[in-house]
Amino acid sequence: MSQLTTEQFDALTKLSPEARFDYTLATLIKEGQLWGLYGEKGWLLLQAEDDACLPVWPHEACAKAWEKHDFPDCVPTPISLTDWQSQWLPGMQKNGTLVLVFPLSEDEEGIMLDADEVSQCLIEEMDNQGSN
Repeated sequence: MSQLTTEQFDALTKLSPEARFDYTLATLIKEGQLWGLYGEKGWLLLQAEDDACLPVWPHEACAKAWEKHDFPDCVPTPISLTDWQSQWLPGMQKNGTLVLVFPLSEDEEGIMLDADEVSQCLIEEMDNQGSN
């Protein structure tokens, strides 16, 4: 899997939440994985009003930059594209957990969608990449 340069990382942090979402989908398909944070109590879930949400990132470095400030006991952990589609998204849809895509900080959250919406966007992106 590719490593980000400092310049690439800085450029990603300047993108809008929508552009980060699109980038994350494209990178998930290209690299075959995305990143969550895993700690002593399992996968990190955040509370957004009355909903639980799972934050995910396109690269280990992005997850690492976020966790060191707020959740130093968590470590970036990969989730394969296959597992994401076959297990994570259906399970999250069933239990009502939302997906928070590529948050940067508390001031600059990411796009938050339900798992079914993420699944549909992923299928559309796969179709788009396949037709290019």
